[in-house]
Parts: sequence; structure tokens; C-alpha cells
Amino acid sequence: MSMADASFQARLERINSGKGFVAEGLLGTGELNQIRARQTKGKTASFNPTLGVPEEKKKLEIKPIIVAFVLGVVSFFGGSLSVFHATQGLATDFDNFRLLVEALGPLGMSALIAFFLLYVSGLRSILLVCVIIAGFYITHYAEPHMARAAPGIWSQIYSPEHADGLKFQAIAQLANLGFVPPAELAPELAPAAEAATD
Repeated sequence: MSMADASFQARLERINSGKGFVAEGLLGTGELNQIRARQTKGKTASFNPTLGVPEEKKKLEIKPIIVAFVLGVVSFFGGSLSVFHATQGLATDFDNFRLLVEALGPLGMSALIAFFLLYVSGLRSILLVCVIIAGFYITHYAEPHMARAAPGIWSQIYSPEHADGLKFQAIAQLANLGFVPPAELAPELAPAAEAATD
């Protein structure tokens, strides 16, 4: 009998006896101790043991989520500002792209910027893509309220007329939700009611 046949026969005997050979470097200490305890009792493994160290569960990190949310906000403002300033009629070096920007509109330009930022940042998990989209839409609905809270900043970034339009859009959103408009914008019905009764 050759040396290979002898080692093969020794291996078959170990397998048939229920005491398999476990390499110490391949399993974690806990698994190795469990396997050795079963071998001393003469029991076989009740599960398929895995080779190597078991994978740790990935923890949900907050930093990529915050970065993804900020990328959504940046993509919204980037698209909104690019479309606003492209449609104002000022001659710029980017007039060749003016028709494209006007055709895409604020939503399309924001989506284009979001896809670019998504590609560059490497945030490609489903969760982070959803956070980018959530940041975009939250900013979309919050922009009128931000413009109403800080009209000076919006007047400098866009124009005073656009800031006023956003202020009234914020009031319309609040009215649709059932909230009362601010006192300075509430219509005065008392003089009109008196004129109707005379």
C-alpha cells in the first residue's frame, strides 16, 4: 500500500468514527471549542460549520446617511439655481446649454446633478439612494418656508420677485394643510362687510 492510500484510509477511519479533523487556524475559538466538545461526546455537528471567522453584522453608520441627505439638498438647490439663472436672459458662457436647462426644468436638472453626485460620491446602496431622494423632496417642500423665513437671502440668491412668489407659495401650502395664514396676510373682511350692509 502506498503512502497516499494509507493517508486516505486513515482519513476514512476518522470520518467513520465521527471525529473529523478541524484545522485550528480556520475557525474562531468559540466554534473550535464547540466542535471539540461535540467530538469528545461522540456527537456529530448539528449544523454545517462554516470555515473561517463568521461575518460580523454591518452596523448602520450615520455619517453616510448625513452625507447622502446633504447631497440631496445640494442637488435640489443646484438644479433650481441653474434653471432660474439660465432663464433670466443674461448672456453667459453657457448659452449653448440654455435650451437643455430650460427643457429639463428644475426637477430634471436637480435629478441630473443628483445622479452625478451619486456617481462621484460612491453612495450606491439602496438606503443611501433613498436618503438622497428624501433630502431632495424635503428640500423641495421646505424651500418656500425657508424663503419666507429668510427673504433677504432668497432675494440675493434668486430675485426679490421670486422670493415673494415662494413666500406666497409657503402660505398656500400652510392653508392647504389647514393652518391659519399669518396676521399680516390675512384678508380684512370687516370694511367689506360693513359696505355690503349699508
